[in-house]
Amino acid sequence: MVNMKKLKAVIFDLDDTLHPEMDYVLSGFRVVSEHLSININAESKVIYESLISLFEKDRGNVFDSFLTLYEINKEKLVQQCIDLYRDHYPNIKLKTEVYDLLKWLKEHTFKIGIITDGRPEGQWNKIKALRLEEFCDKIIVTDELGGIQYRKPCEVSYIQMLNSLGVLPSEAVYIGDNPTKDFVTANKLGITTIMIKNDRGMYSQSNISRNYAAHLNINELEEIKKIICGECIDL
Repeated sequence: MVNMKKLKAVIFDLDDTLHPEMDYVLSGFRVVSEHLSININAESKVIYESLISLFEKDRGNVFDSFLTLYEINKEKLVQQCIDLYRDHYPNIKLKTEVYDLLKWLKEHTFKIGIITDGRPEGQWNKIKALRLEEFCDKIIVTDELGGIQYRKPCEVSYIQMLNSLGVLPSEAVYIGDNPTKDFVTANKLGITTIMIKNDRGMYSQSNISRNYAAHLNINELEEIKKIICGECIDL
């Protein structure tokens, strides 16, 4: 039993929690397709659709696979595509319901934090494009703590977040989508964990072992309001 009246902070994952990661991917593909259209004399729309199709088959080698199809001497151009994708300022925005939730939390004086993995340049471009700094009291991009070894489920970012927000684990909830890394450490620390179900997300949410499962599952972020407004919840 958790007393929600004691709740002081709501901590979010970023990708596929506060915004669909695929929106960022598509934004990057648009930038790359425009660049490639000039270099290989093909329509950007055709390139864009091809990149999406290849991404659905193999997420790791999209640009290399695309240029192979066109039989292009690709080494330099592949790196250009990668750099453009990684460094682009994404054309993305918060969904209305997410914006409304963050605004509601802020109005009700909850501390708001984000813990996100990934390359700092790309993650900060997302954060700025989504204007999340307007709502957040603390944002941690885990790679900035000292490298990829600090990515979740490493406990350092969770502990640093609690300390920065000035709250105890029992006074916080953590909301994410990836059961392979989001919840196990938060659970151990005593943070209430909530998984947002996402059939279109990047990570599998099936066959979750007990230690890696969240305390609660929700289908939409708006459900957080009802959970917070409840006096107590059973875990």
